[in-house]
Amino acid sequence: MPLGLAGKSAVCILLCVAVSLFAVVGADDPYRFFNWNVTYGDIYPLGVRQRGILINGQFPGPDIHSVTNDNLIINVFNSLDEPFLISWNGIQQRRNSYEDGVYGTTCPIPPGKNFTYILQVKDQIGSFYYFPSLGFHKAAGGFGGIRILSRPRIPVPFSDPDGDYTILIGDWYKSNHTDLKAILDGGNRLPFPDGILINGRGPNGYSLAVERGKTYRLRISNVGLQHSLNFRIQNHKMKLVEVEGTHTLQTTYSSLDVHVGQSYSVLVTADQPGQDYYIVVSSRFTTPILTTTGVLHYSNSAGPVSGPPPGGPTIQVDWSLNQARSIRTNLTASGPRPNPQGSYHYGMINTTRTIRFANSAGQVNGKQRYAVNSVSFVPTDTPLKLADYFKIPGVFRENSISDKPYGGGIYLDTSILTVDYRAFIEIVFENSEDIVQSWHLDGYSFFVAGMDGGQWTSDSRNQYNLRDAVARCTTQVYPNSWTAIYVPLDNVGMWNLRSEFWARQYLGQQLYLRVYTASTSLRDEYPIPKNALLCDYNFEDLYSSCLHLSCLMAVERILKDEASEEKGERARMASFVGAMAIADLVKTTLGPKGMDKILQSTGRGREVTVTNDGATILKSLHIDNAAAKVLVDISKVQDDEVGDGTTSVVVLAGELLREAEKLVAAKIHPMTIIAGYRMAAECARNALLQKVVDNKENEEKFKLDLMKIAMTTLSSKILSQDKEHFAKLAVDAVLRLKGSTNLESIQIIKKPGGSLKESFLDEGFILDKKIGIGQPKRIENAKILVANTAMDTDKVKIYGARVRVDSMSRVADIEAAEKQKMREKVDKIIAHGINCFVNRQLIYNFPEELFANAGILAIEHADFDGIERLALVTGGEIASTFDNPESVKLGHCKLIEEIMIGEDKLIHFSGVAMGQACTIVLRGASHHVLDEAERSLHDALCVLSQTVNDSRVLLGGGWPEMVMARDVDELARVTPGKKSHAIEAFSRALVAIPTIIADNAGLDSAELVAQLRAEHQKEGCAAGIDVITGSVGDMAELGISEAFKVKQAILLSATEAAEMILRVDEIITCAPRRREDRM
Repeated sequence: MPLGLAGKSAVCILLCVAVSLFAVVGADDPYRFFNWNVTYGDIYPLGVRQRGILINGQFPGPDIHSVTNDNLIINVFNSLDEPFLISWNGIQQRRNSYEDGVYGTTCPIPPGKNFTYILQVKDQIGSFYYFPSLGFHKAAGGFGGIRILSRPRIPVPFSDPDGDYTILIGDWYKSNHTDLKAILDGGNRLPFPDGILINGRGPNGYSLAVERGKTYRLRISNVGLQHSLNFRIQNHKMKLVEVEGTHTLQTTYSSLDVHVGQSYSVLVTADQPGQDYYIVVSSRFTTPILTTTGVLHYSNSAGPVSGPPPGGPTIQVDWSLNQARSIRTNLTASGPRPNPQGSYHYGMINTTRTIRFANSAGQVNGKQRYAVNSVSFVPTDTPLKLADYFKIPGVFRENSISDKPYGGGIYLDTSILTVDYRAFIEIVFENSEDIVQSWHLDGYSFFVAGMDGGQWTSDSRNQYNLRDAVARCTTQVYPNSWTAIYVPLDNVGMWNLRSEFWARQYLGQQLYLRVYTASTSLRDEYPIPKNALLCDYNFEDLYSSCLHLSCLMAVERILKDEASEEKGERARMASFVGAMAIADLVKTTLGPKGMDKILQSTGRGREVTVTNDGATILKSLHIDNAAAKVLVDISKVQDDEVGDGTTSVVVLAGELLREAEKLVAAKIHPMTIIAGYRMAAECARNALLQKVVDNKENEEKFKLDLMKIAMTTLSSKILSQDKEHFAKLAVDAVLRLKGSTNLESIQIIKKPGGSLKESFLDEGFILDKKIGIGQPKRIENAKILVANTAMDTDKVKIYGARVRVDSMSRVADIEAAEKQKMREKVDKIIAHGINCFVNRQLIYNFPEELFANAGILAIEHADFDGIERLALVTGGEIASTFDNPESVKLGHCKLIEEIMIGEDKLIHFSGVAMGQACTIVLRGASHHVLDEAERSLHDALCVLSQTVNDSRVLLGGGWPEMVMARDVDELARVTPGKKSHAIEAFSRALVAIPTIIADNAGLDSAELVAQLRAEHQKEGCAAGIDVITGSVGDMAELGISEAFKVKQAILLSATEAAEMILRVDEIITCAPRRREDRM
């Protein structure tokens, strides 16, 4: 099947990544960004020109340097003329097998396309490598080292070396990889290799410079195709310290067997006289023996290498077996976490299943094949993990391979073995052939419990090492021998178990372990990354349906403890990642069928908010990515300025940056993109101006426009079922303002109970308090003093004061003095000539009694927002001192009375000084419903108040974006140079809005947007997306309208935010100011 790219941005967060963003990566951990271009190039490793695979022009590729828990963002652009994949040998991809980079989990990167791997080296340290996993690319290069250092606070069981070097060794052919692949495809075996390389160099081509007396760390990986190798340095000992992420007992060796796919880390001290020494690598268990040499060059060298290169073991199996058994875990050393490596007592856990795998070779249909338990693996057109995730039938069968050998002939199948998540299994590799095997399991580090010659039986367990066996990801199996490993299945996914002899792997000696759980929790497995390649399939609708809010929880964040800086491409990449992650977080809430989010605080009470309001969602997040904060800020400004469009502005900005990222990758300068975006934004605004409708002069039509705008605004809210009712409430309330945009005179109160439809508008002001006992229940022509003052007495009792008196009568005297002071204060208040006193603070019984005796209604403990608004609508001011009545401004209203709403008593102020004041009373089933209803109604009120001020109106339903996109496309066609690409990208970003609206409604966005494009080629078109019928509809007939001011703010704010982020070429994170210790 031909391979294609189900195109998303090259850089995305799988909130889902997402997270998210969430592939989903650890948002609190540092980020490292890599931008790789994979090309062909001429190389001469064995003196013959070959077509090699280069990464950024390098062979081998660049090293990846990282620290435990780092997030690695690796953008790989495939400049080859064939599909390409990179796998990360030993990186466990916790809960994220989609990023594993083998064909069973990941679609290849098509020629001329890019893909961004998002990895986290979660709880890992050590030495590993990456390599091209597709076809026979590994024979052409494309490999490089990976080193994961411990976090600074985690102790390492040896001193810091003076240098740290990657040494990649492997057998090599002079033939191009395509020729080798053709040999295998023809059913033949590969010939014997032509030589051995050290870091891409042939005999005497590699040199390592050292200084006498210093110690160096060498990370040695066998990246070859089929032969075990022995590594040694003339006259120097090697102290083994780490094997594939495990600190080992520090045993010293003169030479070290490194089997295919394995990685070792040794310390070498330059303790010999100053001259050059041989570095020797030779093949093991082969006839003839291949050997290559490099040079260890002392800085004070007095001469070249001398004498013959040191000899090493050749075909001795026992020697290698004994060395393998001597490699053990350092139980007292810390691993990636502070706890010692030996704290995991694997030997005390009972295994839940034993699986035996036997390798074999033979012919099928006259062609060479290799098998595991008689099954020779055949890859499918659809990667297995995608088929498993999307539940595509007919791609693979569960348990299509037996968990033990049965001795039959070799047959072809896609071998999958399902195993249970969190099981603890024993796997025994049985090798009855006369070669050394090398087995690798992706996604895991396993314990090599035992290995020996002969046939494995249950009695073989008696010789297992159940205390300090080394944990690694690649193990050897000697000829006519077995190796047993223990695997804690703690990583859900589809994981490749393969022979590291690449010809054998290519011809079927591999299978996939499907580590399965029925749970869909993020704790077990992340969702498919948002930028996942989907081969030649159109999974868009299914893809959308598979994304949950949990996918998006991985909002990209960059947290730095110390000052640091990111420059150039890295800075731009960090900005793109953060901004697009924020946009992806909220875009599922867009449109009438947008989804809600549950926001749960981490504080006391773990308060829950259910909302689809973009501003509410974003302001609830703790974000440390600078670019992401820019988008959060524009959402807040949009909310403050026009009240609606908070999600649209963020989504449009994110889409503009997504398109800009592609242009930057195509080598178009950011300033050129900005210039094109400016031209496009101006063109888009002019397109809207030509289409606006203004009915301000026709009162009836204008009110109808307001109703349409309100209903459109409420269509995506919780009030959508009763949008006509609430639209009328909002329009009536706003029209009372008589053109003012000050919403302070519109009070919204929430009373649980009843249904949303029972909400109503009251002409007046309602205070959510009740009149006390003995107080007047009705006051006409009220003069109101609004205050914020202490009206408590009996401070002796309240504060538990201690007094020393000679009789109880003295206590009574103190209390009387307290009351007298309060009486004088009440008299001052009464002197203002009022008949209603409203206080922000409590009013205790004594002053309340005094007010009642004076015929004054006293209202206590009113919330601050309530008394501020009450003072405003009644024309008064809040007072706190009462010595000068003439300076206090009183409020007035015609009537104060107690009313009932549901089962609650409230106080109603009618005939207030500010005649336009009113109250909307919301009824609903719960506080969560009422809170979201209030947010929804507030958005409608804001939009309507702005529309009263700027009465220009547009159609909605994606119509404005299509109108703008059409004119912008026309501008791109007549604009010369690279700016036209930016203008086209702007148009695509605009069209993304109706696309997302359709996607969120579960519709076929590709079909609907194509129809919209066709319709908008006609003059006077009013076509938009009708999400109710799932088709293209006439927005004018459907009454779907939007305010021009909102659309203009979205367009201009999103463009400015994208421009601001595009201008970034450096991010400087300042170190926190440290507090001085003061003793």
